[in-house]
Order: sequence, then C-alpha cells, then structure tokens
Amino acid sequence: MQGVALTSLWIAAVRAVETEREDPLFRDPFARRLAGEEGFAVLHELDAIASGRPPSLEIRTRFFDDEAMSAAAQGIRQVVILAAGMDARAFRLDWPTGTTLLELDQPEVLEHKTHKLEGAPPRCDRRAVGIDLRADWPAALLGAGFDPTAATLWFAEGLLPYLREADVIELFARVTRLANPSSVLLFDVIGRSALVSPHIQYILDFVAHLGAPWTFGTDEPEALLEPLGWEVHATDHGAIGQRFGRWPFPVFPRGTPGVPHSFLVKAIKL
Repeated sequence: MQGVALTSLWIAAVRAVETEREDPLFRDPFARRLAGEEGFAVLHELDAIASGRPPSLEIRTRFFDDEAMSAAAQGIRQVVILAAGMDARAFRLDWPTGTTLLELDQPEVLEHKTHKLEGAPPRCDRRAVGIDLRADWPAALLGAGFDPTAATLWFAEGLLPYLREADVIELFARVTRLANPSSVLLFDVIGRSALVSPHIQYILDFVAHLGAPWTFGTDEPEALLEPLGWEVHATDHGAIGQRFGRWPFPVFPRGTPGVPHSFLVKAIKL
C-alpha cells in the first residue's frame, strides 16, 4: 500500500483509537483490523512529530456518519463512496432495508479491504467497484447496477486534497451528470489558506513524505457546485468540532488573515 492508499490505513488507525476512547464520537469496530500494523506505524510516526494534532479526522467521520443517517431517514436508499479506501460504513452503520451501497476505489485497495473483513457481513447490499477514478468510473458504476433515476447519497471523503484542480472540476461534473434531484453530496476540502499556512506545514510535509501530497484547496467550496445546480452548505471544520465538544482552538471567520481553514460540506442537488 503506497501513496494515497497508504493514507487510508493511517486514517483507519485514527478511527480505531477514537473507537477505543471512553467517550468516542463514533464506533468503528472494524478499524483496527483494517489499519493493521502498517496503519498504526504511520499514525505513530505522525504522533511523534505532532502529538497535539486537532481531531480533524475524527470530527469528519462523525459529521459524515450523522449526515448519512439523516439522508437515510429522508428516504435515500442508494449510496456511492468515491475513493472508499478503508471506509467500513457498509458494515457498521444501521442502513435501512433496501439500501444499496457502491464503493469505488482501485482494485487492489478493495481487495485488501475484502481480505481484512473476511467473514464480516455488510449491513446493506454492498457492491465493490474496482476502478481508478481517472478512468471511466461512471460507466463502471452504471455497470454495477447504479440507478441514475434514484436520489443518491455521495461521499467524497478525504479525496479532494490529493487531486489537481482540473480533476476536482471533472469529478464534480461527473457526479452532477449522474445525480438525480434531491441527491446529497458530502465532501471535505481544505482551504488554500491551509495549503500556505506555516501552522500546518508539518502535516503537509508528512503527507508528501507518504507519497500523497496535498495539491488542491479552496476557501470558497460553494463555487465548486453552486454553478452546477447544487445547494451548498459549507461549515468550518472547527465550528463542527466545537459543536461536538472536541475542538481545542478558537474558530475564526472565513477569510481571517493568517488563519488556515478547512470545511465539511453538504450539497443537495436541486
């Protein structure tokens, strides 16, 4: 597992540590086995240089879990996870009967996950679609039974920073072409303010060291989707962390000079 695929093991290790807290934001009983020794080695390497890192990944997971269950409660029964990595939501969330969940990622990543989760039954109709997102993944998705007439919950979690701007634009254009009205898209994005901030240079250096440098960021996530016909709600990562009682820093308004921002975003197709 190299590059971006390796980061999925690291994030699984983060989820495992959070799950084992006395007051976790969420529970992922599969995270430890998905992370494996390799994932924990990466986490320990990061902790050695940044033991006081903010719980950004933990907050992101809880936010997306909550929004996923909200979408399910509103009747959405089709879910697509782009660059699924070690995401175990198909196995750990309480999906309503009739939910189909399609996971897209490189074949070797999905094979690794299938091996690690051998014997664990998914809690929905899970379909693994092995394909590189630079290829024609919409065709592969349709071939796996995706219904373009159904409202869909889309995840693009932990993906955008690794893409070029042109790739982000193309990704969202493809999602938009497939998304029926009332579909929901969840994603996270760091600000350009973060990419140039000395305050988080350590994490920028770390992901580059892993072979997965962060290249894309924007402080105006609304501009990515509003022109395509989406209603966009972007919230500063820290504000949501404060809501959960887990953000240790002040939260400043967007555009405050010298302050790095990142955003958790929910968009609804009009």
